Amino acid sequence: MSLGELGAEGRTALGNVIVKALSVPVEKAGRLLLVIVAAPMLGAAAFGSYQFAFAATTMLALCTDLGMSIWTTRALARDRTRAPAIVATALRLRLAIAIPYLVVVGLAALLAGPGDTRQALVLLGLAALINAFIDYFLAVFRGFERLVDEARLNVARALLMALGGLLALVARRSVASLAVGLLAGLAASGIYGLRILRRGYGLDVRGGRFDRQLARGAARAALPLWLATLFALLYFKGDVVILKAFASDAEVGAYSAAYKIFEGLMIVPAVVLTATFPPLARAKDDPARQRRWEAALVLLLLGLGAAVAPAVYFGSGSIVARVYGTGFARAAPSLRVLAGALPILFLNYGLTHFLIARDLERRNLQFAALMLIINVVSNLLLIPRFAGPGAAWATLITEGALTLCCLVALRLRRA
Repeated sequence: MSLGELGAEGRTALGNVIVKALSVPVEKAGRLLLVIVAAPMLGAAAFGSYQFAFAATTMLALCTDLGMSIWTTRALARDRTRAPAIVATALRLRLAIAIPYLVVVGLAALLAGPGDTRQALVLLGLAALINAFIDYFLAVFRGFERLVDEARLNVARALLMALGGLLALVARRSVASLAVGLLAGLAASGIYGLRILRRGYGLDVRGGRFDRQLARGAARAALPLWLATLFALLYFKGDVVILKAFASDAEVGAYSAAYKIFEGLMIVPAVVLTATFPPLARAKDDPARQRRWEAALVLLLLGLGAAVAPAVYFGSGSIVARVYGTGFARAAPSLRVLAGALPILFLNYGLTHFLIARDLERRNLQFAALMLIINVVSNLLLIPRFAGPGAAWATLITEGALTLCCLVALRLRRA
């Protein structure tokens, strides 16, 4: 079964996949350009200070999402007539959490002491908050299945950030100057996103009606989505921390290099599910249509994973050499193990979205917490003996366990 056999919804989803696939390289190129140019202009120490501030504020800003983005996409996919109330309610909840976020950023800046790091934390903290709201606008566009608008805003954001950052560095080579440029680029992107919402969707974020009953329902549904995302982030990133405790810096670097390639390939299922999640969410009360969508996506994701995995496995040595140079040859064994996890990873991207589309977000949360435990235990058992490849095997085991849990939950729900 293919997406084309799913009627108008399938054709819309296919068109959105194409739009997303075409826009992602432009978006990534803009971000990469900024890093490539900024690093030598700042120097290693200053660039390290920037990376720390950027990573810290980005992680903190993730906490302001509260699961509202995917909840909004699902809610809009099912009932767009309530769009003003849905968007206004979610935005008010996110604005409320923005206050403690800014307090935490301010405290972090005070603890950092005077200098570039303090200034960068304040400026990048504001930039990360604006970026989080832009991500919410993108969730609204996905709910309406207008990925052309999502692509426009994503590309505009990447290019405006790159332009703002580079112009700021030309004016003054400092972390604070770069942060000012990024803040300006994101502010312009946010204004552009608001303009699209108002002109293309008739949504005025200032005048929408806050619905208390909807807010209570949104909080109950979105909180498990948010916590599951945080747990998943922990088990995706925690292996490096454990590896650091048992292996050399060179081994950590080699494994991280392999994992970056593995992580980069996640964009493939992400593109597919970004386009197909709205019709999945609408199919909740139509079992036959739900089965058609899920079957088509399972076949598509497994097919894509099966196509990519052998190329990565057999080409691991040359891929590592071309991307990182011969000094990272130790990354190849880890990459070969991770290649075996790719078809499972692609499938799991779909299965977890199936759970959310069926309103099983609490089950998704339970599985994410269980996978964190499985991942930590697997890493502690395998890393001392196998080092980097052991961490890769722990990833494969975790993904396999997640597949089993999701399949059991979906089968029981269907029964």
